[in-house]
Amino acid sequence: MNVIFLANAPWAVESYRSITNNPKVNLSRLCRSLDDLQDLDLSNYDILLSAGWSKKISSEVLSRIECIGVHCAELDRYSYGTPIQLQVIDGIKFTKHRVFKISYSDESQRAHAHLRLWSHEVDLDLTGGMDEILEQMTATSKVLFNMYLYDYPNITWKEWPEEELVRPKRNPEDSKLRKADLQKMSTKELYDFFRCLEAPYPNGYIEDEHGKLFIRKVDFKAK
Repeated sequence: MNVIFLANAPWAVESYRSITNNPKVNLSRLCRSLDDLQDLDLSNYDILLSAGWSKKISSEVLSRIECIGVHCAELDRYSYGTPIQLQVIDGIKFTKHRVFKISYSDESQRAHAHLRLWSHEVDLDLTGGMDEILEQMTATSKVLFNMYLYDYPNITWKEWPEEELVRPKRNPEDSKLRKADLQKMSTKELYDFFRCLEAPYPNGYIEDEHGKLFIRKVDFKAK
């Protein structure tokens, strides 16, 4: 097989080596941008794998090559972006990391995880800091892509149950914790809020008339 691997986040790029070592892969190419992808002759490749990729892949590319991604949520409500942060804030401790098929699912031609077709999954622990979670993301991505490549082309696709509830993608300005919210939150809720915004994400902060206090690393001990 000839494989394209599309990734730019450090944790995602780290999983590329396992693709190159897979015995079913004859040729692999790492693309860190859509410009890199445009330079390739897609007819020379069998499949495109992506990890940690949030930008839109063009319909022209998706019509010419099968595109697969990995998504770190079990529930459909977290299919719209920033799934780790939203799940941690919602109190979810353990979730799923899944292989899903990338395609356009509506008239606006917006590609996202809730196409609702997935093939392989493993457990993902969300209880630690972001460094621990991203380390797991690298390891589980390696497992998932190798599982997929070993089974390819005999892939069994399953349907991702649709939910009416949608958790919209968080934006950098959502990293601000307002004083009113601070007074209502427990220490555990504060821990979850700040730990899911550790590097490489926009750190959580508190602001007053004197300035902004950024919380770059946080720890918690339960009573």
